[in-house]
Amino acid sequence: MRRFNLRHEVDDKWLVVDGITMEPATLGDVQVSGMSWAEACDFVDLMNSLDAIERHSSRYAAAFAAE
Repeated sequence: MRRFNLRHEVDDKWLVVDGITMEPATLGDVQVSGMSWAEACDFVDLMNSLDAIERHSSRYAAAFAAE
């Protein structure tokens, strides 16, 4: 399941939305918005990949901590 998606803004710009909070996504403290479609697609892929890594790494960390 993909957590992050795109939303079309005014002036033909795009925003990355967090599917859990339905709020604009942030990377660090920077809101991911005001991008071209191609840039926003790249950011959605990047942020979904980072989210998957975070979810999977916490599962493996818990398994090692149990040993």
